[in-house]
Amino acid sequence: MQVKKVLFILFGILSLFGFTQDKQYSFKAFGHMPNVVDNDLFVRLNNAETQQVRFKYLDSIAQIYSKSGHADSLMYYGELMKNESFYKDSTFQNIENIRQKAFYFQGVAAQKMGLFDEAIKSYIHGLQTPNKEDNIRNYLNLQLAETYLYKGENEKAKRLLETFPQDKTDPIFYLKNSIVKSKFLIFDKDYKLARELIKQVLEEDFTNNFQKLRLELQLNLSEIDLRQGNFEKLINHSEAIKVEALNNGFYDLFIEATLDIGYGYAMLRNFEVSEIALSTAYVNTIQWNRLELQQKVINALVKLYNAKHDYKNAYSLMTQYQRVNREIADKQNQRLVKDLELKYETLKKEKEIDKLQEDQIIQEAEIERQKTIKHAFLIGFLVVLIPIILLLIVYYQKLQTQSLLNKQQEAINQQEVKTLLQSQELELAKNAIAVQSKERDRIARELHDSIGGNLAGIKLKMNSLGDHQPEFRQILNQLDTTYNQVREISHSLIPKEFKASAFTDLVNNYIQNIKEDVSVNLHFDAFPKDAINTIESPVQVALFNIIKELVTNALKHANAEEVSIQLTSLIEERSIELIYEDDGIGFDLNDKVKGIGINNIETRVGDYNGIISIDTAKNRGTVISISLPQI
Repeated sequence: MQVKKVLFILFGILSLFGFTQDKQYSFKAFGHMPNVVDNDLFVRLNNAETQQVRFKYLDSIAQIYSKSGHADSLMYYGELMKNESFYKDSTFQNIENIRQKAFYFQGVAAQKMGLFDEAIKSYIHGLQTPNKEDNIRNYLNLQLAETYLYKGENEKAKRLLETFPQDKTDPIFYLKNSIVKSKFLIFDKDYKLARELIKQVLEEDFTNNFQKLRLELQLNLSEIDLRQGNFEKLINHSEAIKVEALNNGFYDLFIEATLDIGYGYAMLRNFEVSEIALSTAYVNTIQWNRLELQQKVINALVKLYNAKHDYKNAYSLMTQYQRVNREIADKQNQRLVKDLELKYETLKKEKEIDKLQEDQIIQEAEIERQKTIKHAFLIGFLVVLIPIILLLIVYYQKLQTQSLLNKQQEAINQQEVKTLLQSQELELAKNAIAVQSKERDRIARELHDSIGGNLAGIKLKMNSLGDHQPEFRQILNQLDTTYNQVREISHSLIPKEFKASAFTDLVNNYIQNIKEDVSVNLHFDAFPKDAINTIESPVQVALFNIIKELVTNALKHANAEEVSIQLTSLIEERSIELIYEDDGIGFDLNDKVKGIGINNIETRVGDYNGIISIDTAKNRGTVISISLPQI
């Protein structure tokens, strides 16, 4: 329901700004994925009389969808090719070749959909298929290297890329190899060498015969311009790529180019045009189910809204970002279940084949028995002996498996006990600190409000009576000294830093002190500052401790280059919103044992009935959003 609402709003924006065609800016939003396959091909596929002809049309359709970027359709026809190559009685001579192509198409589709683990699995299955031809194996290895790059596993990608020479014998492979190698150099921040490699390849005459590969190389040049800050050049370059991609039906490249244009205008602080471009790209990615591109566009829109100080929309889009992550994970799980179902069907068919073979053996044994009793006895003995051996093997394996399960369960139980003890110790420490803090506040208030007030009243009363007795002035001085001591004690119970400075200045000073000693680029933004500086002192103390915990975790564990913290006071919702983001190594949310830092943060948030949301994965950075109600 929320996705439909976002689509409705975005389409309204598109209509408002005249998105479809504009004299100055040209952005195109599609309500559906444009059709690129001639209906005649589907008719011929359905009417194919032989398996060889059917595989020919399946391959042709998959090639077209791969070229245009239709990930879902490519996945469907890749699976169709694989299933038919495995489960049909085939006399097709090059069946192993067909299977490798099917795994290749499935991997490319999964990669385009952001399902990188499934893509790697498909490529490895293809490489394990016995086939003497190296051509398809080279493409599988190259796509595997590219997927490792997208996952952030650069060393694995580097080892694969080093095995491929810059050979021009196969122009398509040469261009694809150059695209992946230049991406690796860009990710490795060697922009000069990457630019030289791309320009050298583009100077080859035959590159004009392969339009999509040429445009992919040019998109890599745009990526270099973006990273080096050449934003005017980036916009002009990407506009040309976008127009050519749209005219040739390369809809995946069309979205990538539109995204680069949005980045360029955002960096030039032309937020209006940037928002138009990025919103157009977002509509298309949702309609075309390109989840990995949705992540890129949402991330760009969040940064755009942060730059515009529109923190409410930035926060709303972060929830969309988390939804896309969950959808990618759900799709991965759904395909895993489907793969298990296929394996189950395969096992059933293998059992049916085994049954037929067993019947054939029995018939042959009967014929042999009729010829000679000796042969019949020998065959009967073997028929009885083989199942017994198999049963013994199965029983032995079962015992081994049960023993391993028992050991694993014992280890899990020990870990759970250890975790429980740690949690109890942490909870006791937290409760002690909380009780101590509350007691300090109570004592301070009592000293200041009750005893201090009484002393002040007595002092005023005595001043009004006049100095008539010799001891009067001495008593008055002692009373004045006692009153000042009570004030000093009550003020000493409140942290000095929260009395001496505004809260935002206190956080900024802490961030600046940290930045002097580390190479990490730390950012802190607060909006509006006046509202945040008037937050109740207990909430300020909690927020300051949470920020220190987040920064400490980033420096110790995240290996991040950039850390961003935004603090926003939403007056209408009466809440304080904190968004933390880093580009570090991330961590696995499925780990049962959380770090002490995360546990500390969750405890502080829980003390104030707040809400915390963590979005992270290994090699993909971390985003943490926290919402605290204002007291």
